[in-house]
Amino acid sequence: MQVILVGPLPPPGFGPQRVTQTLLKAGAPWIHFRHVDVSSDSRSIQGPGSSGNRLQMIKHMAQVGWALWTQRQESKIVHLPLSLSRKTILHDVVLIRLAALLHYRTVVQFHGAEFLRFYWSLPFRSKILRALESLDVLLIPDKSMIKQFPFVNESRIQIVAYPVPENWVMAWPSLPPLVPAKENSQPLVILHVSCWSMERNMEELFEALRLLGTAKKWELHLARQVEGNGQHNAAYSWDKTHEIIQRYQWEERVYCHDVLTDDDKVSLFAECHVLVLPSYWEAVPTIVLEAMYAGLAVIAGKGEGTLGSLISSEFLYDRGNGEQLADRLRRLTGEKARVVGQRNRRIMERGYLPQQVIPLLLRVYESLEPGIPMSQKLRVIRPGKKTKATRNKKAKF
Repeated sequence: MQVILVGPLPPPGFGPQRVTQTLLKAGAPWIHFRHVDVSSDSRSIQGPGSSGNRLQMIKHMAQVGWALWTQRQESKIVHLPLSLSRKTILHDVVLIRLAALLHYRTVVQFHGAEFLRFYWSLPFRSKILRALESLDVLLIPDKSMIKQFPFVNESRIQIVAYPVPENWVMAWPSLPPLVPAKENSQPLVILHVSCWSMERNMEELFEALRLLGTAKKWELHLARQVEGNGQHNAAYSWDKTHEIIQRYQWEERVYCHDVLTDDDKVSLFAECHVLVLPSYWEAVPTIVLEAMYAGLAVIAGKGEGTLGSLISSEFLYDRGNGEQLADRLRRLTGEKARVVGQRNRRIMERGYLPQQVIPLLLRVYESLEPGIPMSQKLRVIRPGKKTKATRNKKAKF
């Protein structure tokens, strides 16, 4: 079976790219991916109508169009990971329409946390609607996201979890055994990692730490990771962070690591107890999967994504609420974090490993093999439109 895997789409360094990389590295003998890489640096795209964006889109269309045309005898399925960026919505729509035009069965994997924002984004609403109607399968990472798709027939939505990156699985073959320790015998070691500007996140996190005061023993490690395009966000400066550290006299508590290599990242995770994620906009940030697999507790802001299915409510808080975040940190100790981290590791091992995700994806592909009626397309229900089922239901009452 050969599948044309398109992506990643911008912005680089987020879910679409890492899922694509995992699929390509999984080595499933029954699936051959023909990868069409349409990566680009999202910072170079000025906006949906800019000349730079139009030229970039034309380049992408040429890449994908050529692959679809030349592979039409060997491949019948296109797997398209969508991005969330408003600057690339038109890319997504055109790619979907292009695959349908060449009679491919289309699998779209949606990575964004807010489908409704994507669906109703102006000025492409009608184009998005027509594109959705041409899909065969829409993949989402968790059943809790189904409620974000009120206009799509649920029978055409398939749940395929995001896999823990293959290189991360190899880096953490096992966790050290739990060693009993006296309560509060060591400081709570907090970790925050970002690949984009952290200014807003830092304000929220520092406010929570200020509220903790001196009664709680803690230390904080801040870092950025290299983005998927091999670069890091040079626009971010540590100056403001250092000013806050000096203001509260946290020089012996807060450590800035700047950009991490893969080896640095593994070592840093091994030293920490809990990952704190003040804000996010992906459905399931990869950093959360990595932290859970590495045996860390995770405290995260509530949002429209699927973290509520992965993380207990006692470790979720309302984004922007520093007092709630401080309360979550106040109740957590290093020993409790290790216990929670062990539980998080077991969650990852029960359904988020690449060898568990790939077979699910294979079943999706098999359902689209030639011979299945093309009429079984994804059906988009327009808001306010009365269907036959709803009319019959009302008639009974």
